[in-house]
Amino acid sequence: MIACIVSPYSFEGSILRLEEVVNAAKSFGLKSLMLADQNFHACVHFNKICRSNGIIPVHALRIDKKIFYAQDRNQYEELIKAYNESSQPKTPWVNIDSVKLIYYLRESDYEAHAFLCQLLSVQPKKGAYFENNLTDVADALNCKPYDLKVQMSFPKPEKGWLRNFLKKVPPGYQSRFESEVEIIEKMNLESYFYTVKKIVDTARSMNICVGPGRGSAVGSLVAFILGITQIDPVKHDLLFERFLNEYRQEPPDIDIDVEDRKRSMLIEQLIRVFPFCAQISSFSTLSLKSINAEARRLNLTIKDEHIKLLNKLPYRRSVHAAGLIIANEVLNLPMVRDSNFRILEYDMDSLQEIGVTKIDLLGLTTLTMISNMKKTLKIDSVPVDDFSTYEMISSGKTTGIFQLESLPARSLCRQVRPREFNELSVLLAINRPGPLIARLNRIYAERKRGCNREYHEDLFPETFGVVIYQEQIMKLAMSMADMSPAESDLFRKAMSHKDRLIMKAAVEKLRNKMIDKGYSKSFVNELANILIQFSSYAFNKSHSVAYAMLSYQLAYIKNHFPKVFFQHYIKEHSNDPSKVFAAVQELRTTGFEVIQSSVNPVDLKEDQFQLPMEAIAGVGSSVVQLCQNRAPFEDIQDFAKKTSLPLSTIQRLAHAGAFDCIYHTRENSIKAFNSFQKGFDPSLLEISTVFGKRESRFDTNMTHLDILKLEEQVYGFPLTPFKTYLSRKFAPLSDVYSYARTLPVSVNIEKGYACDGLSVIRIRENLQDGEYLIILRANGSIEAHYDLSQVKSIVYEFYGCFDEKDFEQASEYEDTRVVLLGKKVLINSTRPRLESYKIRVITA
Repeated sequence: MIACIVSPYSFEGSILRLEEVVNAAKSFGLKSLMLADQNFHACVHFNKICRSNGIIPVHALRIDKKIFYAQDRNQYEELIKAYNESSQPKTPWVNIDSVKLIYYLRESDYEAHAFLCQLLSVQPKKGAYFENNLTDVADALNCKPYDLKVQMSFPKPEKGWLRNFLKKVPPGYQSRFESEVEIIEKMNLESYFYTVKKIVDTARSMNICVGPGRGSAVGSLVAFILGITQIDPVKHDLLFERFLNEYRQEPPDIDIDVEDRKRSMLIEQLIRVFPFCAQISSFSTLSLKSINAEARRLNLTIKDEHIKLLNKLPYRRSVHAAGLIIANEVLNLPMVRDSNFRILEYDMDSLQEIGVTKIDLLGLTTLTMISNMKKTLKIDSVPVDDFSTYEMISSGKTTGIFQLESLPARSLCRQVRPREFNELSVLLAINRPGPLIARLNRIYAERKRGCNREYHEDLFPETFGVVIYQEQIMKLAMSMADMSPAESDLFRKAMSHKDRLIMKAAVEKLRNKMIDKGYSKSFVNELANILIQFSSYAFNKSHSVAYAMLSYQLAYIKNHFPKVFFQHYIKEHSNDPSKVFAAVQELRTTGFEVIQSSVNPVDLKEDQFQLPMEAIAGVGSSVVQLCQNRAPFEDIQDFAKKTSLPLSTIQRLAHAGAFDCIYHTRENSIKAFNSFQKGFDPSLLEISTVFGKRESRFDTNMTHLDILKLEEQVYGFPLTPFKTYLSRKFAPLSDVYSYARTLPVSVNIEKGYACDGLSVIRIRENLQDGEYLIILRANGSIEAHYDLSQVKSIVYEFYGCFDEKDFEQASEYEDTRVVLLGKKVLINSTRPRLESYKIRVITA
């Protein structure tokens, strides 16, 4: 009987690992193996593993009771063609009864196989293990080995196409443009650039916002002149050789960012534009965590040894988030069946193995937001030198700002304190785990403030002697060791290597060249130590500059048009109450009164911001559009008649205050809804409320706490602050969340709600009602609390490097103690912006 393996990529319960099967086949003396899945997902992996181990791979396709197999490459092509056409292949076949389908390696592996079968809702197969008494398939069926390489080419432009763009090159840029073109032509990459440009041009013709660039391709002047990228690499001192050079072995990689909401629409158009365009498969794998979770869900027990057998096996097929295959002619590659899109069954690694180059087209929410905001404002661009925008970023008020929204990033904003675009790029480059662990942020910040001048100003002057960018290493190698640009990229790669021996060998080469050039040994040794210690943390400047442009555009719009910014931001993140909550706090810090959503248009004051209805749980954009089209409404009955929305949605709107525009108070809105509900369903005598008991629907005497509970249900957080009179005030409650800082806040606490009169939050700690000073962290937890009547003042004990911009005006009860010229000095009514302080509470 012929050995016929079924791979895990068939999703029929196989737990075979191809490497282990091949090793078993070798131990059994077999010279070949047959793969007979019902798809082609595993074919390339199977082919590679078999051939690298001296085993002849035989490819087959299982259809019902027949196994169609390929004796050579031509027949393999026929298998794919028939599969794509859902027809029977014109190849030899054997009956399924003449082979042994193998789903697991050893008989003892059956339980693990059975468990996976339950997850996949398929029947387990008894006795489907690998035995040492099976026929060698290649001899029996006369099959030969072959590779699966594909001859693929991108759409080709006319000869000399790139040089036609020379007339668009600005004065002083021509030499660099021509040198880049020479390298591109030498590497036969004109068609690649042509294809990428066609994708970008197609997107723009559809009014789809395209990002400024991504990765090292931003360093290419050719890409900039073609309109592929929007960053001038000469102006920003970017290097083409970081992207392409004659020593580079890997294919080029120009990734394209577009609006996430329009990506699928663009792909549909690209399928019409190019002779061949398809997406790529990817595979989700089982993890230890997911296996245990599934076992609990199915109420099953599974042994540790079986968990190990299942760990990291493919579990589901999905679509690669970015990858596209575009070719000049139709490729005979297996396509996923029953899909609305053209999706290849091969994954990214398989395609690379057979010589097919992908192009990454990524959907970016940030671009959707920028595009929508610019359309609302009717602007095309923003100035990149706006001082107040950099001031806002430097304060850490970066809710909704690309790459700078996390709590650590906001602290980093205050530390790096970017004053102009180049420093914003540095901020993004430092905001990664490696540089932060190495404390490059602290070194950079101290040198910027003048606290640490012990460094060579000739080394990396743009970043105060700190190695931030990979391009800095390349430029140093060129200027100080006379390396060519291509050689400098090889040096850069060596310096980013995890193997310290490779790094030291590269540094030794640099050291020798610099000494030969006349540099002192002490200087060279100092430089070598810096490179060995920090160069592995260096980042791609091209990518950092491009993404800094996205961060800046959002920051500018937010700074100058906060209402427009937060309207779009909240709509875009309406499914995440934590983001909506953060937006509300920052709006309050900015000086806006945030009011509840409304079903009718409301005239707003200049300092009022109304939450969009999308912020209400269960209210999507289609419901909002319906309400806007049918407004205005006279009452709830009129609303229900015009919209035909379900009672549950109307109830959520009433709880959110969306009918307060008609009934003036929340209590009246709830009364009106209850009366409407009574008419809607007279058989109901009582309704459940959020107050923990069952009440008559006519009992609607509501307190401010009742309103907060309703708002928590529909918004995910309490919205409407209650009146409170505090004997003394410190930092505003909203500032804690707006700037992501730990601050002292005076609050009145009632039944788990803390309010300072302008903002209100739900606290996790169990504190009795009363007036408190709380030390509140940005994650919402309370570090310490005090009876407010016993608090006299706050002293911030500041330590570390600082300058005058690291402090802000505070209340009369807040002072900061610093060390100046060796003496402790108290600065009145001042609060530090940096986190280098301890809060000392002075009590009576």
